[in-house]
Amino acid sequence: MRCFLCIELDDEIKNEIEKIKRDFNIQGIKLVKRENLHITVKFLGEINEETLNKILNLDLSVEELEVNILKMGVFPNEEYIRVIWIGLDDKLIPIFKEIDEKLGKLGFKKEKSYIPHITIGRVKFISNNNKIKIINTIKKYSNLNLGKMKIKHITLMKSTLTKSGPIYEVIKRW
Repeated sequence: MRCFLCIELDDEIKNEIEKIKRDFNIQGIKLVKRENLHITVKFLGEINEETLNKILNLDLSVEELEVNILKMGVFPNEEYIRVIWIGLDDKLIPIFKEIDEKLGKLGFKKEKSYIPHITIGRVKFISNNNKIKIINTIKKYSNLNLGKMKIKHITLMKSTLTKSGPIYEVIKRW
């Protein structure tokens, strides 16, 4: 099964992101559905039952933490935009590293870097005019501040890919 670890978002934050997403209703961008918005901690990919059970036995609990949601960017860069995201402050990085260490012991590849973010859209194709439009819209949100959010737990999600987009199902919360 295809899985990932994430931090679920508060409804208030999702509502604010929905307002921002309207500005990215641009041809060639597939926006993330409201119910699928989350902070990715670690994408696990396809895992078997044995690996799933090992993950379920890990302690991935976190102490409650408050983070700021305050920037916007793209992956990998403005020349070649594939993902549009809203970022969080760096307080989450130690949590990401700790979880990465625990999963590394199970054979998962460690991440090269940690950029806490919420993916809001994926770019499938884009014209030069729309690329400029995306860059200008991101600049419009350069002083973005959606406020604070309490982080209370890590969630293991199952992701089933369908023609109408992925369907996420909670497997466990720590």
